[in-house]
Amino acid sequence: MKEQIENLIQWIKQQPIKGCITGSCLLDYFEGQDVDIFVYDEKSFNLILYTMHLSPMFTILDKLEEWKFKKFLTESDSYKGKQKLQTYKFKYNTCVDVNVILKDKCTDVFSVLSSFDMNIICKGYDIQTKQVLDLTNGSTLIKIADWNRWNTAYYSNELWDMSRILRQLERCIKYHKRGYNTDLMVYKYIEIVDKLQEVENIFKSDSFDERLALIKNITLATKTIMLGWLQTHEITEEQLEVLKNNIKLLP
Repeated sequence: MKEQIENLIQWIKQQPIKGCITGSCLLDYFEGQDVDIFVYDEKSFNLILYTMHLSPMFTILDKLEEWKFKKFLTESDSYKGKQKLQTYKFKYNTCVDVNVILKDKCTDVFSVLSSFDMNIICKGYDIQTKQVLDLTNGSTLIKIADWNRWNTAYYSNELWDMSRILRQLERCIKYHKRGYNTDLMVYKYIEIVDKLQEVENIFKSDSFDERLALIKNITLATKTIMLGWLQTHEITEEQLEVLKNNIKLLP
């Protein structure tokens, strides 16, 4: 599998697109590793998708992904242009997941990496310039994950920014299983949960008040789970399911 990932990365590097390779594929190898391609404009996005679609090396096996890609092929450009995040998943040689992502307002490798939550994945290879940008600050060498200081959402007091950050919480458990110490990330998330409890309903809207109360309750429940996880670094299937469901409810 490791050889397949390396072959895929070499193939991507040869593509004439504006984008970067990022994520876990640039860390030490682990089972189930995937490859992320972030592209900076719709022209590059369309080019890489059609190239993969026409290549026998790439297939779409997941039914939902197949439905999404059919929508991509048939919908108008104006419809696609309204989507803030477009992502499609292919299989390389039926064994490696490769995600192609067009993210609103990401125009270069820095804008991609600075949007990530965790510093250990803040490394990217720019396909056009053949340059590597590394914002990991040595975290991958010591295998200790911390929050990404370049992500401005961490400094925000806005409910939506804090909620978006908390949606990445499950990643802490995943990367701990891959051999990384993610305690600092969990403590940061708990800090955000506490800050979120102080948010007030400035809109004087009953519907927003109900939504805010729900968010506060589910994030407090999530905090309880993560405090327990910090003690043992273990989580039951039931707790993990609650955690996933809570994350889905965040805006």
